[in-house]
Amino acid sequence: MATAIPILVCMVWRGGDRFARCLASIREAREHFSRIIISVTGPVAGADMRLAQAAQSNDPRIEVICTEREMPTMQHQAFWIEHLLATGAKETDWIYWLAYDDEIRPRGIEAITDSSGAWPLTPGTAYFGPWAMRHEQPDHLWHGDRSEPLESWTSFPPQGPTRLPVATWIADQLRQPTYMQMSGSVNPLRSFIDLKNSRPRKVGPMRIEMAIASAPGITAVEEFSEPVSIIYGRSNSDRASYGNAARREDAHLAAWLLRYSAVHPSAALPLTRAVAHSAAIAGLSAIGRRELPVEEWRVRGTVQP
Repeated sequence: MATAIPILVCMVWRGGDRFARCLASIREAREHFSRIIISVTGPVAGADMRLAQAAQSNDPRIEVICTEREMPTMQHQAFWIEHLLATGAKETDWIYWLAYDDEIRPRGIEAITDSSGAWPLTPGTAYFGPWAMRHEQPDHLWHGDRSEPLESWTSFPPQGPTRLPVATWIADQLRQPTYMQMSGSVNPLRSFIDLKNSRPRKVGPMRIEMAIASAPGITAVEEFSEPVSIIYGRSNSDRASYGNAARREDAHLAAWLLRYSAVHPSAALPLTRAVAHSAAIAGLSAIGRRELPVEEWRVRGTVQP
């Protein structure tokens, strides 16, 4: 077990009031990160940059970078990766990835870190979840009681274990899609670099969690004992139709999993079975002989905010 303090990276696109809410949580949790990178895709004079620069003026330790024009997700991700590498980050550094419309959960971080503030992070591991969840409407922000308990959602078996081999975790997602989120995940920078540089090039954000987890250097997927982020679900968000939309990139994912199996031969059989099963279900669905599985959102319990 190694200990480290992650770098926070927040990617922002037309964030508005939800981004302002996210920035408030970043201010509260600043001490838990070695660096904070706010990466804005859009014009330098845009509203998101004004919010980010205001946050930076209150805390000069916040780094604000801007693409100067809107970019697709994967190009935007490559932009901040290049910034980190140009400013001294190492491939072994850990990245806490936060969506601009979600929040950090300091209580969860404090529950897992030691007295020096270091996180318990094992090399070769990808960390996803669990996630504390709130539900809000597409056209306005959530304004409920912040003292109310939150559901804790997971992509692992509800009764555990909370650490699985990469192949077991991915096979579970492909056979019966479960709730996953990039927001609040903690992964080595090396995995993001691998995703950026490897071919075939990933062109969209779907299945990005599995792509990060199937980097050659990752052997296990684990979740923390407490949610370290709060996710805001909306009925019109990608989450509402994740299962169907994500399968559009299964062909791309198959190429990545084939590469992973070449490096980790023991993963070949479970991954091959899972991909074949997913492809068969998709084929039967295309000819109207079977319904696609509905994404299974697993709730493990409740946590305090």
